[in-house]
Amino acid sequence: MMNIVKFLLNGLIGAMVIVTTANIAYAVEGNVGETAYVNGGFGEEEASDIKAKAGEYNMRLYLSEGKGHSIADVSVTITDKKGNVRLDLPNGGPLLFLKLENGIYKISAQYNGVTITRKITITNRRGVNVYLNWKSTEVEDEVSKDPS
Repeated sequence: MMNIVKFLLNGLIGAMVIVTTANIAYAVEGNVGETAYVNGGFGEEEASDIKAKAGEYNMRLYLSEGKGHSIADVSVTITDKKGNVRLDLPNGGPLLFLKLENGIYKISAQYNGVTITRKITITNRRGVNVYLNWKSTEVEDEVSKDPS
């Protein structure tokens, strides 16, 4: 009987480790120099967890394609006004939140060979929300077709 209980407990612990690892496998918190960030947000639970931390970050990037389809694997580079790289992340999104000091920053984000660039100014603790949206390739294909 004791062996059955040990077996079940080991199985339960193993399942908990797998579930915990799966939940944090994509959401990543880190620091690059003085820049703290959190990146991820696929799945409702993970997105909710990251959004709950939004107030801790003063630059919040939301990455999407077409009509609100969240995307990841966006190459994101953020530089300050002196050109110093504050973050260079090859796999950003769909949510990328950063802690930066007040100042002017350039965001350069590339997805499927298309680069979007924005200049952002952070002037207070509340920060800014930045929405970067790439047109859907399906929409581009439809627009580029000659109807005649």
